[in-house]
Amino acid sequence: MSLFLLGAGASYGSTTEGAPPIGVALFEALRAFNPPGWGTLPASMADLFREDFERGMTRLAQENAHAMPVLQRAMAAFFFNFIPTVSNLYVRLAERIRARNWRGAIASLNYERLLEISLLHGGIQPVVGQAAAAGQVELCLPHGCCHIFCEGARASSSGVSFSGVGVTFDGPVTIISNSADFQRRLTGDAVPPVMSYFEPQKTTSAGVSFIRVQRERWANLAAEADVLAIVGVRCRPHDTHLWTPIAGSSAEVVYCAGAAAGQEFRD
Repeated sequence: MSLFLLGAGASYGSTTEGAPPIGVALFEALRAFNPPGWGTLPASMADLFREDFERGMTRLAQENAHAMPVLQRAMAAFFFNFIPTVSNLYVRLAERIRARNWRGAIASLNYERLLEISLLHGGIQPVVGQAAAAGQVELCLPHGCCHIFCEGARASSSGVSFSGVGVTFDGPVTIISNSADFQRRLTGDAVPPVMSYFEPQKTTSAGVSFIRVQRERWANLAAEADVLAIVGVRCRPHDTHLWTPIAGSSAEVVYCAGAAAGQEFRD
Protein backbone atom coordinates (compact mmCIF):
# COMPACT_ATOMS: atom_id res chain seq x y z
CA MET A 1 0.00 0.00 0.00
CA SER A 2 1.26 3.47 -0.93
CA LEU A 3 0.84 6.36 1.48
CA PHE A 4 1.31 10.12 1.17
CA LEU A 5 2.01 12.46 4.08
CA LEU A 6 1.42 16.04 2.95
CA GLY A 7 2.47 19.15 4.86
CA ALA A 8 2.24 22.89 4.34
CA GLY A 9 5.03 22.83 1.77
CA ALA A 10 2.97 20.52 -0.45
CA SER A 11 0.02 22.93 -0.55
CA TYR A 12 2.34 25.91 -0.98
CA GLY A 13 4.02 24.20 -3.91
CA SER A 14 0.80 22.90 -5.46
CA THR A 15 0.03 26.16 -7.24
CA THR A 16 1.63 29.31 -8.60
CA GLU A 17 -1.33 31.50 -7.62
CA GLY A 18 -3.25 31.77 -4.37
CA ALA A 19 -1.01 29.39 -2.44
CA PRO A 20 -1.49 29.16 1.34
CA PRO A 21 1.46 30.99 2.93
CA ILE A 22 4.09 29.29 5.03
CA GLY A 23 6.75 30.46 7.48
CA VAL A 24 6.92 34.17 8.24
CA ALA A 25 4.42 34.85 5.46
CA LEU A 26 1.69 32.95 7.34
CA PHE A 27 1.83 35.22 10.36
CA GLU A 28 1.84 38.39 8.26
CA ALA A 29 -1.06 37.09 6.17
CA LEU A 30 -3.09 36.36 9.31
CA ARG A 31 -2.41 39.87 10.61
CA ALA A 32 -3.65 41.37 7.33
CA PHE A 33 -6.70 39.08 7.25
CA ASN A 34 -7.69 39.59 10.89
CA PRO A 35 -6.52 43.02 12.18
CA PRO A 36 -8.76 42.95 15.32
CA GLY A 37 -7.22 39.66 16.45
CA TRP A 38 -3.94 38.55 14.94
CA GLY A 39 -3.15 42.16 14.09
CA THR A 40 -3.26 43.31 17.74
CA LEU A 41 -0.70 40.91 19.22
CA PRO A 42 2.03 42.84 21.08
CA ALA A 43 5.29 43.53 19.26
CA SER A 44 7.39 41.16 21.36
CA MET A 45 5.01 38.28 20.69
CA ALA A 46 4.74 39.18 17.01
CA ASP A 47 8.52 38.94 16.69
CA LEU A 48 8.41 35.41 18.09
CA PHE A 49 5.72 34.42 15.59
CA ARG A 50 7.85 35.79 12.77
CA GLU A 51 10.86 33.83 14.00
CA ASP A 52 9.00 30.57 14.63
CA PHE A 53 5.21 30.30 14.60
CA GLU A 54 5.21 27.51 17.18
CA ARG A 55 7.29 29.57 19.60
CA GLY A 56 4.83 32.42 19.20
CA MET A 57 1.93 30.11 20.05
CA THR A 58 3.81 28.84 23.09
CA ARG A 59 4.22 32.41 24.36
CA LEU A 60 0.55 33.13 23.63
CA ALA A 61 -0.47 30.08 25.67
CA GLN A 62 1.60 31.37 28.57
CA GLU A 63 0.48 34.99 28.51
CA ASN A 64 -3.04 35.03 27.03
CA ALA A 65 -4.46 31.52 26.67
CA HIS A 66 -8.01 32.87 26.37
CA ALA A 67 -7.03 34.45 23.04
CA MET A 68 -6.11 31.09 21.52
CA PRO A 69 -9.65 29.87 20.62
CA VAL A 70 -10.55 33.28 19.19
CA LEU A 71 -7.45 33.41 17.01
CA GLN A 72 -7.98 29.78 16.02
CA ARG A 73 -11.43 30.64 14.66
CA ALA A 74 -9.91 33.48 12.66
CA MET A 75 -7.23 31.14 11.32
CA ALA A 76 -9.92 28.67 10.27
CA ALA A 77 -11.75 31.43 8.38
CA PHE A 78 -8.48 32.37 6.67
CA PHE A 79 -7.74 28.83 5.48
CA PHE A 80 -11.34 28.11 4.43
CA ASN A 81 -11.06 30.65 1.62
CA PHE A 82 -8.37 28.84 -0.38
CA ILE A 83 -9.81 27.15 -3.49
CA PRO A 84 -7.70 25.18 -6.00
CA THR A 85 -7.40 26.37 -9.58
CA VAL A 86 -7.61 23.93 -12.48
CA SER A 87 -3.80 23.98 -12.73
CA ASN A 88 -3.27 23.01 -9.08
CA LEU A 89 -1.05 19.95 -8.72
CA TYR A 90 -3.59 18.43 -6.31
CA VAL A 91 -6.09 18.47 -9.19
CA ARG A 92 -3.58 16.66 -11.38
CA LEU A 93 -2.97 14.19 -8.56
CA ALA A 94 -6.72 13.50 -8.32
CA GLU A 95 -6.88 12.93 -12.08
CA ARG A 96 -4.04 10.39 -11.88
CA ILE A 97 -5.63 8.63 -8.91
CA ARG A 98 -8.81 8.17 -10.90
CA ALA A 99 -7.09 7.20 -14.14
CA ARG A 100 -4.93 4.55 -12.49
CA ASN A 101 -7.49 3.36 -9.91
CA TRP A 102 -4.90 4.08 -7.22
CA ARG A 103 -5.84 2.47 -3.91
CA GLY A 104 -3.45 4.12 -1.47
CA ALA A 105 -4.16 6.63 1.30
CA ILE A 106 -3.29 10.27 1.92
CA ALA A 107 -2.57 11.87 5.28
CA SER A 108 -2.63 15.67 5.34
CA LEU A 109 -1.45 17.98 8.11
CA ASN A 110 -2.93 21.04 6.41
CA TYR A 111 -5.82 23.15 7.67
CA GLU A 112 -7.05 24.27 4.25
CA ARG A 113 -9.29 22.25 1.92
CA LEU A 114 -7.25 22.29 -1.30
CA LEU A 115 -6.69 18.53 -1.38
CA GLU A 116 -10.27 17.61 -0.49
CA ILE A 117 -11.78 19.93 -3.10
CA SER A 118 -9.30 18.74 -5.73
CA LEU A 119 -10.19 15.11 -5.10
CA LEU A 120 -13.90 15.89 -5.41
CA HIS A 121 -13.32 17.82 -8.64
CA GLY A 122 -11.42 14.81 -9.96
CA GLY A 123 -14.33 12.50 -9.28
CA ILE A 124 -12.72 10.96 -6.19
CA GLN A 125 -14.68 10.81 -2.94
CA PRO A 126 -12.44 11.34 0.10
CA VAL A 127 -13.44 9.30 3.15
CA VAL A 128 -12.24 9.87 6.70
CA GLY A 129 -12.16 7.26 9.43
CA GLN A 130 -12.74 4.25 7.21
CA ALA A 131 -11.07 2.22 4.48
CA ALA A 132 -11.76 3.43 0.95
CA ALA A 133 -13.98 1.59 -1.52
CA ALA A 134 -13.89 1.89 -5.31
CA GLY A 135 -13.90 5.52 -6.39
CA GLN A 136 -12.76 6.67 -2.96
CA VAL A 137 -9.49 7.60 -1.26
CA GLU A 138 -8.95 7.51 2.47
CA LEU A 139 -7.98 10.92 3.81
CA CYS A 140 -6.34 10.90 7.26
CA LEU A 141 -6.27 14.20 9.19
CA PRO A 142 -4.00 13.95 12.25
CA HIS A 143 -4.27 17.72 12.87
CA GLY A 144 -7.91 18.18 11.83
CA CYS A 145 -9.10 20.76 9.31
CA CYS A 146 -10.67 24.23 9.21
CA HIS A 147 -14.21 23.06 8.34
CA ILE A 148 -14.65 20.21 10.83
CA PHE A 149 -16.75 21.10 13.86
CA CYS A 150 -17.47 19.30 17.11
CA GLU A 151 -21.15 18.85 17.95
CA GLY A 152 -20.52 17.95 21.60
CA ALA A 153 -20.83 21.53 22.82
CA ARG A 154 -21.61 25.01 21.57
CA ALA A 155 -21.22 28.39 23.23
CA SER A 156 -22.12 31.90 22.20
CA SER A 157 -19.09 33.67 20.75
CA SER A 158 -20.33 36.96 22.21
CA GLY A 159 -20.64 35.72 25.79
CA VAL A 160 -18.16 32.92 26.41
CA SER A 161 -14.39 32.96 26.83
CA PHE A 162 -12.23 29.97 27.68
CA SER A 163 -8.58 29.05 27.74
CA GLY A 164 -6.97 27.27 24.83
CA VAL A 165 -4.90 25.31 27.35
CA GLY A 166 -6.53 22.50 29.33
CA VAL A 167 -10.11 23.08 28.14
CA THR A 168 -11.43 20.52 25.66
CA PHE A 169 -14.71 19.64 23.98
CA ASP A 170 -15.64 16.25 22.59
CA GLY A 171 -18.42 14.51 20.73
CA PRO A 172 -19.48 13.73 17.16
CA VAL A 173 -18.01 15.89 14.40
CA THR A 174 -19.55 17.38 11.29
CA ILE A 175 -18.05 18.84 8.12
CA ILE A 176 -19.39 22.20 6.94
CA SER A 177 -18.36 22.98 3.37
CA ASN A 178 -21.02 25.55 2.47
CA SER A 179 -19.49 29.01 2.83
CA ALA A 180 -22.55 30.70 4.36
CA ASP A 181 -23.12 27.87 6.84
CA PHE A 182 -19.44 27.90 7.73
CA GLN A 183 -19.44 31.63 8.45
CA ARG A 184 -22.57 31.38 10.60
CA ARG A 185 -21.08 28.57 12.67
CA LEU A 186 -17.70 30.22 12.99
CA THR A 187 -18.99 33.64 14.04
CA GLY A 188 -21.73 32.35 16.34
CA ASP A 189 -19.87 29.59 18.19
CA ALA A 190 -17.00 30.30 20.59
CA VAL A 191 -15.71 26.73 20.18
CA PRO A 192 -13.18 26.65 17.33
CA PRO A 193 -13.17 24.01 14.60
CA VAL A 194 -11.45 20.67 15.08
CA MET A 195 -7.93 21.92 14.37
CA SER A 196 -4.79 21.32 16.40
CA TYR A 197 -3.12 24.50 17.55
CA PHE A 198 0.06 25.25 15.61
CA GLU A 199 2.25 24.82 18.69
CA PRO A 200 4.77 22.12 19.71
CA GLN A 201 2.29 19.75 21.37
CA LYS A 202 -0.35 20.14 18.62
CA THR A 203 -3.06 20.27 21.30
CA THR A 204 -6.72 20.60 20.36
CA SER A 205 -9.68 22.33 22.00
CA ALA A 206 -12.51 20.65 20.07
CA GLY A 207 -13.04 17.09 18.88
CA VAL A 208 -10.23 15.54 20.91
CA SER A 209 -11.45 11.98 20.24
CA PHE A 210 -11.52 12.62 16.50
CA ILE A 211 -7.92 13.83 16.58
CA ARG A 212 -6.83 10.89 18.73
CA VAL A 213 -8.44 8.37 16.39
CA GLN A 214 -6.93 10.06 13.34
CA ARG A 215 -3.45 9.89 14.84
CA GLU A 216 -3.98 6.23 15.66
CA ARG A 217 -5.10 5.67 12.08
CA TRP A 218 -1.99 7.46 10.81
CA ALA A 219 0.19 5.10 12.84
CA ASN A 220 -1.65 2.08 11.40
CA LEU A 221 -1.37 3.36 7.84
CA ALA A 222 2.37 3.95 8.27
CA ALA A 223 2.78 0.40 9.59
CA GLU A 224 0.90 -1.05 6.60
CA ALA A 225 2.62 1.02 3.91
CA ASP A 226 5.09 -0.37 1.39
CA VAL A 227 6.00 3.09 0.12
CA LEU A 228 5.62 6.29 2.14
CA ALA A 229 6.07 9.63 0.36
CA ILE A 230 6.47 12.66 2.63
CA VAL A 231 5.96 15.95 0.81
CA GLY A 232 6.49 19.42 2.27
CA VAL A 233 6.62 18.39 5.94
CA ARG A 234 9.16 20.10 8.16
CA CYS A 235 10.98 17.72 10.50
CA ARG A 236 10.21 19.07 13.94
CA PRO A 237 11.66 16.46 16.36
CA HIS A 238 8.90 17.04 18.94
CA ASP A 239 6.24 15.86 16.47
CA THR A 240 6.66 12.30 17.72
CA HIS A 241 3.07 11.42 16.75
CA LEU A 242 4.29 11.72 13.14
CA TRP A 243 7.85 10.45 13.26
CA THR A 244 7.57 7.48 15.63
CA PRO A 245 5.24 5.56 13.29
CA ILE A 246 7.57 6.33 10.37
CA ALA A 247 10.61 5.16 12.32
CA GLY A 248 8.87 1.87 13.05
CA SER A 249 7.64 1.33 9.51
CA SER A 250 9.29 -1.03 7.03
CA ALA A 251 8.11 1.15 4.14
CA GLU A 252 10.45 2.68 1.60
CA VAL A 253 10.45 6.36 2.62
CA VAL A 254 10.68 9.10 0.00
CA TYR A 255 11.13 12.62 1.41
CA CYS A 256 10.39 15.61 -0.84
CA ALA A 257 11.16 19.13 0.37
CA GLY A 258 13.63 21.97 0.04
CA ALA A 259 17.35 21.60 0.68
CA ALA A 260 17.30 22.87 4.28
CA ALA A 261 14.38 20.62 5.23
CA GLY A 262 16.09 17.72 3.48
CA GLN A 263 19.11 18.13 5.74
CA GLU A 264 16.85 18.22 8.80
CA PHE A 265 15.25 14.95 7.64
CA ARG A 266 18.65 13.28 7.15
CA ASP A 267 19.79 14.45 10.58
